Amino acid sequence: MKQKLDLDIEKYKIIDSHCHLTSNFEDFQKNLEIFNIENFCLMPTIIENDFNNLSNYFKKVKSIVAKFKNACNIFGAVDFSKSPEENLELMLNQRDKEKIKGIKFHYEQNFILEKKYLRPYFQVIEDIFGYDIPIYIHTDWPLVGERLKPTKLKDSFSKFPDYFPDFKFIMGHGGGSGAYVSIWKVCKKYSNVYVESSMCPTTQSLEEVIWRIGDDRVLFGSNFPYCGTSIEVVKILSMYQVSDEDRKNIFYNNAKELFEL
Repeated sequence: MKQKLDLDIEKYKIIDSHCHLTSNFEDFQKNLEIFNIENFCLMPTIIENDFNNLSNYFKKVKSIVAKFKNACNIFGAVDFSKSPEENLELMLNQRDKEKIKGIKFHYEQNFILEKKYLRPYFQVIEDIFGYDIPIYIHTDWPLVGERLKPTKLKDSFSKFPDYFPDFKFIMGHGGGSGAYVSIWKVCKKYSNVYVESSMCPTTQSLEEVIWRIGDDRVLFGSNFPYCGTSIEVVKILSMYQVSDEDRKNIFYNNAKELFEL
């Protein structure tokens, strides 16, 4: 017998700041309804090879946009296999045709984490979008094949707000499985950094951001369908010494302001 999920979620509205495409519309819609998700950010994923075929990603996205219309906020990406000059046209298309609300970076794109290399690409983003478009950085940097990726935030994520302090950055997955314990320090150092909660392995690191920095820098994310939305919701509901107003901001208000919804 199936049991009804009882998470006391009815009093909260939710903006899901990180989910992915699924071809099963029924499951996708059911997930929105069960958890009272009014709005969501749809992002490319390595699992579906989206970063290597952005045109196909946007074709797939159209079906979700058509079905959910204004509830859907599309994230795009830089194509690091192309030059910054070639990305100028790609970014124009993502702005004018795809109407993207944000840009996602993933370590599997094999960009070079150096300012000299990244600056021309960020100049393209600035030229097309200005500084207001949020940039989501995937923060799990594990061993991939024979390539050693940095696991400390100062050697990975923190390079971005350090190099480009005028942009808004979202620290994906609560800092990642290897570096989540120090995310409040990153938020304290960089006022342009937000933290997305999905896959963060403990509530304590998110709580410390709220206690030390404030509740306005934490965003709820589910990572649906690769994570259970129920687990991610419970994470926010079970936070210690966090007020109901804090939770409302994490679930909804912070994302509404950041994404200008």
